[in-house]
Amino acid sequence: MFGQKFCVLIWMTLLLFCISLCQAEPTTQSGAGEVYHYRLKMPEGRDSIYQCSGLHYGSLGKREGLWLVCDRNSGPCGNQVFFVDKRRLTKARNGSDITTDESISIVPPAEGWDGFIKRHSMIAANVLSDLRKQIENKIKGKGPILDLEDITIGRISAGNRGMQLLVVAEQPHSVVLGLRLEEKQPRPVAVLTNCFTYEEGKAAQGDDANDGLEGITWSGRAGEFYLVEEGTKPHEPTYTLLYFQNPRILKCTLKDGRVIADKRWSHELTEKVRRLRGHPMQTLNAVTCMDKETLLAVDRNGGWVISVNLNSREVRRRFSLYDPKLLNLRQRLSDFPARRYMPYVSIEGIAGDVDGNIWMVDDPAAPEAFKESCLIRVANPPWFSSE
Repeated sequence: MFGQKFCVLIWMTLLLFCISLCQAEPTTQSGAGEVYHYRLKMPEGRDSIYQCSGLHYGSLGKREGLWLVCDRNSGPCGNQVFFVDKRRLTKARNGSDITTDESISIVPPAEGWDGFIKRHSMIAANVLSDLRKQIENKIKGKGPILDLEDITIGRISAGNRGMQLLVVAEQPHSVVLGLRLEEKQPRPVAVLTNCFTYEEGKAAQGDDANDGLEGITWSGRAGEFYLVEEGTKPHEPTYTLLYFQNPRILKCTLKDGRVIADKRWSHELTEKVRRLRGHPMQTLNAVTCMDKETLLAVDRNGGWVISVNLNSREVRRRFSLYDPKLLNLRQRLSDFPARRYMPYVSIEGIAGDVDGNIWMVDDPAAPEAFKESCLIRVANPPWFSSE
């Protein structure tokens, strides 16, 4: 299995390199834009944050700033939510370290597992069993942990007045988890409150079960969220480990333990996204609401940020991650935070703040020799288009 995965990774590297050479150069609209990059550190400022796979800018209680989560390969960074205060973000210098203000551990439900499982009796027993193990394994210090892929802040339903954290976990089951921020000493915790399953068809899932839900963002309306699924079809018939083609973008509600998609909206917008694919690979790995009209989604493998106009339902390429006139991430980050060998930067999180900055985070992909994530900020971002 290891030999097969290594050969596939080499093949992907060559393919993505070819894609990068033939990718059309976008044109720059008015506005200069500035790009900054930073290392991410845990609260004590000593250890790096590994495999950061999702971020959100927003307010919850007295906190306003960036919220971040890490995937199943993040070791000591797993099963936590990291928070960076907006004041720290404004002071950060290009190329410097950003030390997160808080690490907030995800902890078992307040009513105990028996009560939580009874309240979620509509969910398959194996899903809840795996969820329990992934949370308890972190406490025990061994075994698989949560494969967190994104985070947002929102209201689960109209009847639920409180704002809370919501995270997407991808493997072995795609689920959305509700978390209640609880102030405790010596530091706050994120208490598990809800679980909602995403019913991913077997035919739309690769052998590694690691191509499901990747992003979530709140629409601003109670109970309504936008989610993205990484891929539902192999980009090459013989490569069935991961599916890197035919992603999905979804408008959903969370109810009765399920992610319920608005089928008409989701099908229409998904088809429009897929029409933008210009190469064998197209994925959706992150999503954010910039404002009430604009949704941004990251096509990591294709190297584009796609925008959706929520009023007109227009879908278009907004800007390239590798445009030499501004972002140019392949060269800009070639030695940051360490020497890179992959021909692409694995962007897996995107967020917009109140000042109009776009923030992105890198979740280093194998076979890179490092796991340290870096944070990117685009100030005064111009828009790009390949048209």
